Amino acid sequence: MTNFRGAVLLPLVALAATVVQAGCAGTETQDGPEPAAASPAAPSGISDLYAGSPYLGELRNSLVYGEIWERPQLSKRDRSLITVAVLQALVRDELELHVPRGLDNGLTPEEISEVILHVTFYAGWPTGVQASLTAAEVFAERGLSLGPLARAPMATRQPDTPTAASGAYAAVPRLGELRNSLLYGDIWERPQLSKRDRSLITVAVTQALYATSELRTHIGRALDENGVTPQEISEVILHVTFYAGWPKAVNAGRLAAEAFEARGVSFADLQ
Repeated sequence: MTNFRGAVLLPLVALAATVVQAGCAGTETQDGPEPAAASPAAPSGISDLYAGSPYLGELRNSLVYGEIWERPQLSKRDRSLITVAVLQALVRDELELHVPRGLDNGLTPEEISEVILHVTFYAGWPTGVQASLTAAEVFAERGLSLGPLARAPMATRQPDTPTAASGAYAAVPRLGELRNSLLYGDIWERPQLSKRDRSLITVAVTQALYATSELRTHIGRALDENGVTPQEISEVILHVTFYAGWPKAVNAGRLAAEAFEARGVSFADLQ
């Protein structure tokens, strides 16, 4: 098991080496090392954020936007999808930067609206209110409006739902009812996002919130039911590391390793 877990966490170790190498990058000038050039894909107008930590600004350009966002294992659209979700869940001001970036990367206003709705049920109502206000401001600035938002088909309002946490609702039976009728019977069935999208979002958010039990369930659900590949799970964990922190990534990596091992995934194929 140790070797398997190490294989899933290998991308994080490799990134640590990248960070060290980045410290040696740049051309020496009379005034010291020349800073790394800003990635053209990085949001502009926030250079003052790094005045107190210049090397962090360099890594933002060379590592976060220069490497992580450019890895082909997830599309830019998918990366924006999970970044918006995580920033909402963690109530981060950077959401106001990543909602417009998401639009630029191919997300529609309706999809962003649906991300906010979905994440609210995993991160809490106040996060949804704050994210809704932020998104509304961005949409207004761009002259965008939401189109019709289709409801879940009535035939799916009482679906088969995961049983892993069914015992958790013995003390709160009404919550168990809502899990079936509202969360899985309604929210997960709304057509604005695919089941794959919803699994990517939920894995990212439960990683960011260090929700170990729920993350274990949703890694399995993503792999077995919703068309997410092991490589995509690995890439979600890697990406979310830079928005939610290293300890949460290590926890997620262990859970992913367990899920991959149980399904006979070849760790040697992960990049």
